[in-house]
Amino acid sequence: MTGALTGVLAAALLAGCGAPDPSGEAASPSPAAASLSSEAAPSSEATTGSEATTGSEAAQTPEPVLSATPNETGAAGSNAADVAFARQMVPHHLQALEMAQLAQTHAGDPWVREYAAKVATARDTDIRTLKDWLDMWGAEPLPRDHAMPGAQKRAEIEALAKLSGPSFDRKYVTLMIEHDNGAIKLARAEQAGGAFAGAKALAVATATSLGAEVKELKKYRALLD
Repeated sequence: MTGALTGVLAAALLAGCGAPDPSGEAASPSPAAASLSSEAAPSSEATTGSEATTGSEAAQTPEPVLSATPNETGAAGSNAADVAFARQMVPHHLQALEMAQLAQTHAGDPWVREYAAKVATARDTDIRTLKDWLDMWGAEPLPRDHAMPGAQKRAEIEALAKLSGPSFDRKYVTLMIEHDNGAIKLARAEQAGGAFAGAKALAVATATSLGAEVKELKKYRALLD
């Protein structure tokens, strides 16, 4: 890739990688969090070669991913799959931001608050990149309440907002595992059908970072069981 696509690809890779901890010092973890492996702190959205988690961990049946059969490339080398990816990922990330903001005031464990702060920073970066692409393509994000894989219904978010302390921590981590797995599904659809180099690079980074994030969240949740 050369020229403008190289620049976009670099920006996309940076956007999908782990974001710096916005706080100056790491908060002291709870006994549960201290048992976690320090090999991988939560980053933006995660990495695994396995399929997204399904079954009892899913609070709702994921809606079909918006997809498009690869076609002739349009503006800036994009196709319909690229546009669908960006349109979905913006509201998907916005919900992650909303839950992260709740964690800042409702979480009981410093590990959860630190994790949520990193999520907020990384998702905000990705949203800016995705919106720039949508502007370039003359498209708009989907509505925030649009059904997507891993996206929580409004009732779930409202229920989360009523919790605090350990009960919030467990519910938040459970919802984020589902949310991240949904984002991985969207990213894989882009990898399979997209044409725009930047979007495909962001999809790879998202699937990679979120897969690792899901593993860390599952470790933490296991300690709460």
